[in-house]
Amino acid sequence: MRCFSFTQKTKITMILTFSRQEFKDRIESGKKIHTIRADAHQRWKPGMIIQFWMHNPRNKSKNPHQFMTGQCFGLQDISIVRQSDYLNDTLITIDGHNLTMAEMQSLAWNDGFANLAEFLMWFKDGFVGKIIHWTDLKYSSDQNEK
Repeated sequence: MRCFSFTQKTKITMILTFSRQEFKDRIESGKKIHTIRADAHQRWKPGMIIQFWMHNPRNKSKNPHQFMTGQCFGLQDISIVRQSDYLNDTLITIDGHNLTMAEMQSLAWNDGFANLAEFLMWFKDGFVGKIIHWTDLKYSSDQNEK
């Protein structure tokens, strides 16, 4: 991900790249409403403008193109701990809240996956990072905001 600052009064624009056509389709249809990224340098902030790209714009051989623009509405910390290959042995925590199996399924759908198994295969080695929201949905400990 790369950060561009255009002027002092313009909001910072960040690029989100996607490699799977189904993610692009689900973003455009409103089914994928956030993404999960490492953000090791803490670059993402609420209010930033998001440019959604199919493929990385630096890799010209894959025909990269911007397909949408949005705004970062918020960030949440996420960790995914895979203790074995069994779904029941996976712990997903968002902002310190351990998700139930039903909450994990909602997270997978909202992240653009067809089901929880597909989501967990994507994160088969576990993961620590951020959920980048481009809608006002937030996962909370009472889950009433879903």
